[in-house]
Amino acid sequence: MPLSKRESDVVRALCAQIYPDDGIDPRNDNWCEVDGTNKRDRKLQQLCKQVATALQFVLPSVQGLADVRVMQVMPAPNAGRMCVAVSVPGSGGAEQIAAQFERCSPYLRREVAQFVSRRRVPELVFMLVAEGAKDD
Repeated sequence: MPLSKRESDVVRALCAQIYPDDGIDPRNDNWCEVDGTNKRDRKLQQLCKQVATALQFVLPSVQGLADVRVMQVMPAPNAGRMCVAVSVPGSGGAEQIAAQFERCSPYLRREVAQFVSRRRVPELVFMLVAEGAKDD
């Protein structure tokens, strides 16, 4: 049997078997790290941590938001918009705190822009969570 015939038989045998990486686009293979996470996801998580740190520094200086604590920052749905989950002490003043966040959101975004080195600063959306409630 000639060499090329033997090689084609081996290739056909390999094509008949199913492997774990079948169906994965090879163009995306360069983005995968050793632990299987995506490099872009790592940078997105890094941005979320930077936004959380910036807000933790800024919120105590804002009138009416000194008792609010940043719980988590998540992309919603991408890096252009960040959902900030904040814990509110008690549920009685949630309306006033929500109104205060609405009024000072441009200021908070400006402060985040100074802390985060990006060309475009993400839009901030605040989600109030009562301090006794559990986060998923």
